[in-house]
Amino acid sequence: MIFSPHTLHAAVPLSDEHRAAVIQKFVLIAEARKAQGEPAPAPAPAPAGDSVSIDLTTVSQAGNFDAYVGIRFNGDDTGSLTSLIVDSGNSTLIVPYWEHIQDLPGYTVLGAGREPWGSPANIVKGPILLPTSDGGVYTIPDCVFYACTGGSRTANFGAGRPTPWSANGWNTPSGVPGLVMQAPLSYNTDYPYAEFSYASAEEIFGADGAPTVVSNSFLVLYRSQPSGYTVLQTLQNLEWMAVIPQSLSIEGTGTPWPGSVSAPIAMVDTGGGPVFLSDPDGYVYQTTWGDPAACPGWTSTSLNCQCISGQIGLQLGDGTTSVSYTIDPALLPAPAKGLTAVLCQTNAFMMGRQGMNIGGISALFNDILVDYAGSQVGFRAKAPT
Repeated sequence: MIFSPHTLHAAVPLSDEHRAAVIQKFVLIAEARKAQGEPAPAPAPAPAGDSVSIDLTTVSQAGNFDAYVGIRFNGDDTGSLTSLIVDSGNSTLIVPYWEHIQDLPGYTVLGAGREPWGSPANIVKGPILLPTSDGGVYTIPDCVFYACTGGSRTANFGAGRPTPWSANGWNTPSGVPGLVMQAPLSYNTDYPYAEFSYASAEEIFGADGAPTVVSNSFLVLYRSQPSGYTVLQTLQNLEWMAVIPQSLSIEGTGTPWPGSVSAPIAMVDTGGGPVFLSDPDGYVYQTTWGDPAACPGWTSTSLNCQCISGQIGLQLGDGTTSVSYTIDPALLPAPAKGLTAVLCQTNAFMMGRQGMNIGGISALFNDILVDYAGSQVGFRAKAPT
């Protein structure tokens, strides 16, 4: 297993000892899933039902969490899983070893280049198999993806939906002129809706704040839009999946942010930790709030950050429709209560853009739906405990 980089937030902080323990837990989970039944030896048609459920495994510590999905390759009869981090800040599939699939049937090299984190990679077209929660297999028959050939290997399952796909330069690799790559789940157009439904915060974070690995979160694919979601159109011509941040309240008090910020964005992050933002005009980062928190080490690359553990209210929109929700730390287990927002004059993880990242913490209070065909993202309130 490779603990791969992701795009929009800091990594879960694991020591070497904790990393070894997490890897062992992943192995046990993979072996248990393998025992449920072997995948089809060749690409199978999409299931006939209206939805397909795929297990996700979460890794958490110190209020941060990431989700992983296991994939298989056509013709690999070992039943082994390749674990990839689920990353809504990326919109391509990146597998760590071309060497593991080069002799398998059904894979065509379209060209070569470098994947988004800089490792040399082949650009490959071929089937990707995802084991389903009921012991079957869901196949993406003609996925176009990066397969690393050297360097610091990357294992990333891009889940984002930039609009258009070419808005992100990594989706238009120079090694294959005219090619526009997409997120893996978008290639099977029979199931254009992907729901990220995480386990409760109590389960994800455990009781004592130690590294916790659990496998009871789900990626559910749908033929038609599931009920209960408020869907927002994603912003055009932006590298990441994002909507418009309309308002921010802290500890029940409305703030002027984003105020005069030009074209602010709200990145939709399906993993990670707190809400964080850039506040160049000083609407919130200069104010003393009643629930201060220690800032994590990753803020050292940002400018003038204040960290808080209080209640956060967000309103997001697309210019026509809006959705509001509250991040209430009183509903979270102790390991996740310590930090709800990082308010910076300039936050390095905003990639030079003005606005906010809604944080993985938002996915503890909402199921999140990505509509790959319609370029929309949806929110449906959930009980976080």
